[in-house]
Amino acid sequence: MGNSSLSGLAFTFLCLTTATMILRPAELVPGLAGLPLYEVCIAATILLGHQGLLRHFTPGSLTRQPVTLCFVGVLIAIPVSQITHMYFGGALSGTIEFIKAGMLFALIVAVVDTWSKFERLLTVIAGCATMTVLLCVVDYLGVWDFQFIKHAAESYGTSSSGYDIRIQRMNGTGIFSDPNDISLLIVATGSLCVSFLTDKERGPTRFGWLIPLAILVTGLACTKSRGGMLAACSAGGILVMFRYGKKAAIGLGLLGLIALPILAGRQANIDLSDGTGHQRITLWRDGLAALRSMDLLFGTGHRSYADLAGLVAHNSFIHAYVELGIVGGTFFFGMFFFSVLGLFRLNTPEWQIQHPKQARFLPYMAAMGAGWTVGLMSLSRCYTVSTLMLLGLGAAYLNLAGWNLRPRRLVIEWDRPHVQKLLVWSACFFVALNIFVRVFA
Repeated sequence: MGNSSLSGLAFTFLCLTTATMILRPAELVPGLAGLPLYEVCIAATILLGHQGLLRHFTPGSLTRQPVTLCFVGVLIAIPVSQITHMYFGGALSGTIEFIKAGMLFALIVAVVDTWSKFERLLTVIAGCATMTVLLCVVDYLGVWDFQFIKHAAESYGTSSSGYDIRIQRMNGTGIFSDPNDISLLIVATGSLCVSFLTDKERGPTRFGWLIPLAILVTGLACTKSRGGMLAACSAGGILVMFRYGKKAAIGLGLLGLIALPILAGRQANIDLSDGTGHQRITLWRDGLAALRSMDLLFGTGHRSYADLAGLVAHNSFIHAYVELGIVGGTFFFGMFFFSVLGLFRLNTPEWQIQHPKQARFLPYMAAMGAGWTVGLMSLSRCYTVSTLMLLGLGAAYLNLAGWNLRPRRLVIEWDRPHVQKLLVWSACFFVALNIFVRVFA
C-alpha cells in the first residue's frame, strides 16, 4: 500500500478518533459499553500515521514548530515535577496519562498535512459537537430523558423568605460533563459554524448551518456559564477584529457591555468580591503561595494542586505554573503564546496566506483559540484531550500556513528572538497573575 493510501487511512481513523472522543458512543449505545473504541481508533491512527509522527517529532523539526516543541516541554516537565519530590510512581503515571491525552494533539499535527484534510476534520468536529449539544439540550428541556446525562443543580442565593434559590445548569457528556466544559465546546463549534455559514463557495447549502448555530446558542444559554459567556464574547471580539479591524471590535465590545446584563442574566453577573468568583481567586492565591519556596522552578508536582488548596485551581495557567513550576508553566503558556503570535502575524499585510480558503478561515481560527483560552482562565484543563485537540488544530494551521506563504517561510520558529519573547511574556503574565490575586483576594 502506498504512502498516500496510508495517509488517507490514517486521516480516516483520526476523524473516527475525534468523533469518538466528542460523541462518546459507549454512553449513547449501552451495548458498546466497555469496548475500547477510542483506544482502537487512536492505535490504528498511530500505526498508519507513524511516519508523519516520526517526521514531525525530530529535534530539527521541532525547532520549526514552537507550539509542538512546547507540548514536548510540558510532557517532560510533568515527570520532572514529580521526580524533584522523589515521587517516581507519580512521575510514571502522570507521563502515561499526558501521553494518552496528548496523542490526539500529536496526530493532528502529523496527519493533517493538507488544507482539504483540515477542513474535513473541522466538519467532523462541528457535526459531532452539535449532536452532543443537541442531546444535552433535549434532555435539559425535558423533551427526552437520557440516562447518561446528569445536569448540575447549584445554589444561587436566597429568596426574600429565606429559602435557597437553586438553578439547574446543563451538563455535557464524557469529558464535557460540566457546564463550563460544554460551554467551551459550544463556543469553539459556534466559530466553526459561522465560518461555514459565511463561506459563499458552499452555495445555498451553507444556510443549513443556521440550525446547528441555533442549537449551540440554546445550549450556551442552558449552561448558565459565566466562563462560557466570557469565552463567547472573546471569540466574537477577536473574530470582528480580524475581519473588520480594532475600531469595529471596540465598538462591538461597548455595545456588548450595555446589552449583556439585560440579555444574559446570571451569565453576565460576574462578581470577584463574593460568591464563586472570589472563591476561585482564593484558590489561585493558595496555589501561588506554594510557589514561594524551593518549588518555584519545577513546581509542587503534577496533580498536587487539590492537595495544596483543597480544590483544583479553576485556572489552567495558574494550575500549570504551580504544579509544573516556572519552567513547565512557561512551556504550557508557550503553546498558547506561539499560537497567538502566529495567528496575529498572519493577519498583517506582510504575512498574507496565498491559499484563499485558509486565508478566509484565519479569523475563525483566531476566534476558536481566543474563546478556549479565555475559558481556561476559569477552568483547570491543562492536560485534557479537548484542550490539546484545540492546540493541535492551531499548530496544524500554522504549519499549513507556512506552505502557503509567498515566499514560503516559517510563520514562527524556535530561535533566540522567539525564545526571548516567550520568556518575557511568560514572566509578565506570571507577575500579572500574582498582582491580580493580591489585589482581589
